[in-house]
Amino acid sequence: MPRSPRTASRTSRGRTRRPDRTYRFDDLAGFMMEVERVVHDWTPPRVEWYLQPWFRGHVDATWSLSPGLYRLRTVRGLGAEYYTEQELLDSFKLRAPPYLPRLPRSDWEWLFLMQHYGLPTRLLDWTESALVALYFAVAEHDGRGDSAVWAINPWWINKQAFGKYELFSADSPCAAPWAPGKLADKVARAPIALRPAHESARIQAQRGVFTIHGSERGGLDALAEAGDDACIRKLVLPGGAVASVRRELSVAGISESAVFPELPGLCRDLKRFFFGA
Repeated sequence: MPRSPRTASRTSRGRTRRPDRTYRFDDLAGFMMEVERVVHDWTPPRVEWYLQPWFRGHVDATWSLSPGLYRLRTVRGLGAEYYTEQELLDSFKLRAPPYLPRLPRSDWEWLFLMQHYGLPTRLLDWTESALVALYFAVAEHDGRGDSAVWAINPWWINKQAFGKYELFSADSPCAAPWAPGKLADKVARAPIALRPAHESARIQAQRGVFTIHGSERGGLDALAEAGDDACIRKLVLPGGAVASVRRELSVAGISESAVFPELPGLCRDLKRFFFGA
């Protein structure tokens, strides 16, 4: 079982660490070799357990690690900062109840629900499954440009914010400085990694976990440039190899209905199988 690390990172077996910590692969086997490299680098030596990285797939390898709320530029012609997270949260809480089987019990649950249904938040979705992340990197890719899978050491991320390796759920008191609805100048600065307070069927299927940004909009991107010991890696897949990797994932059982255990996911699976769409 994975456990908290006591060391941030180390050099691979005889491999040279590349300064930008960016690696390339062109098939599923190559991807898993790079994932093994990440696990090896981030697991302390001479232990009987391994570290579990978190992964995130990007259709476009040039995309940053910024959450949806911080990617907004303008809203109705005004700066995105004009509409606060609290205003968005309050509006959602006011209008969403008729569509919900039960009401969330905390603002954290409301925030995860907003993220689930596509509203911009300070959350970024990650997964403990490297293959699920790779699926998201290729599922909607049109073959133009490279895609990428990012890997992070969540304990290392929290070490930068707390000064110690610690991982917790959103309902922990440790997460209070990042709580939803705080004024921008009251939110902690650095991003942290955390688990959802309660898991939906989709989060369970996707082995979903999250980072939440603080007031520093480019927090994770800044950590990625923090030096040789930064526990953030980028695994890049050339656009020309996307279609074959998508097929390999399907053969491995990583499909729409596996990642989205709902009727729309099943229908997309059947559509792709029968019509190649």
